[in-house]
Amino acid sequence: MTQEIIEQMMRVAEADLLEINKYTPKDMVKDAAKKALGRATSNRDPIFWPAGLLMLGLSEAALSPSDSASKLISEPVRENAITILRSYLDRWIKQGEEVSYVDDSLTGVTLIKLFEKTDEKRYQHAAAKIAAFLSQCQKNPEESIIYNPSKGNDLIYADGAGQSAMFLSLYAAASHKRTALSIAAKQLVNFHQNGFDERSGLPYHAFSLSEGKKLGIIGWGRAVGWLMLGYSEILSNIQKQSKESENPISDSLLKQTSDKLMSDFYSLMKTILTYQRPDGGFSWLLPAIDGEADTSATAMIAYSMANWLRSGAFRTHAKELSTEIEKAVVSARDFLLEHTENGSVKQSLSGCEDIAVHRQTYGHYPWGQGSALAFLSILEF
Repeated sequence: MTQEIIEQMMRVAEADLLEINKYTPKDMVKDAAKKALGRATSNRDPIFWPAGLLMLGLSEAALSPSDSASKLISEPVRENAITILRSYLDRWIKQGEEVSYVDDSLTGVTLIKLFEKTDEKRYQHAAAKIAAFLSQCQKNPEESIIYNPSKGNDLIYADGAGQSAMFLSLYAAASHKRTALSIAAKQLVNFHQNGFDERSGLPYHAFSLSEGKKLGIIGWGRAVGWLMLGYSEILSNIQKQSKESENPISDSLLKQTSDKLMSDFYSLMKTILTYQRPDGGFSWLLPAIDGEADTSATAMIAYSMANWLRSGAFRTHAKELSTEIEKAVVSARDFLLEHTENGSVKQSLSGCEDIAVHRQTYGHYPWGQGSALAFLSILEF
């Protein structure tokens, strides 16, 4: 992997971010047609998850420690990425910092990274606003955040569980808010309890606690990716919290939660490894190994594994599994580079329009670009 490849990917991600909320006459026509068909239309929220993944990629590339692949990046390119991130987020902050969806929580990860880099309080305050939104979100009796309560249901999506857990665990470590860590843990523990298929060990897309139902298809690649993003981040940050705690009772509860999350995460990774394709990628639907490969699912899964590897604790708790994970990460890297052209990541599955509605359209999308850049930027080997 060369400096040129990483920097090309950054330039494409920057262009994607700057274009993501432009609404053209062509977009209006498309949305009108989609609305007539009862399909989802464009989301104009500037911090919605596609933008969040682009910002995650750029923040990992520009702000990661110097022992990762991001050390290849020249200082002017790094500074330009930071400038673009700040400009994009400053515009949202000036417009009132509106937080509308659980999916907005992913942007909070970049806000925290920027605050830690710049020490500018507005990014800390903006992250706190996202945390407050998640705290006040409508939840089911087990305190799982309902994905879209305006639809009149209590569906818990893998997307929301993983995104909120990822952000809240990082927020808890940065701000010493144990309540945020507790909410993050509940999203993953509850989803594993209620939203997984016992036979395959893979998640459904969503579940309803009130109806006792699991919904969507089993093993959708990005659903797995969302949950893994949450697992890898929370386990890294639980360790930081436990080292700083002076409360034995709290420590005991933290250890029990950590052990449960770790067990669930390791089981999921062992299962996932059996579905890695011979070419190193993961399919849009993990069990469909001979079906279409999906660069976005591959990058999200690989980023989660690499993120956990860089925490260091993996080798202590599961040394034998870490060797397998390292091999899987290298294979995923090679697969993603094979599907990257002039910095543009191809072969990504289009957006999911509803439960089990995955139109088989593949190409270049923000979520593939952002997650692949995030993954490749943190590699240490």
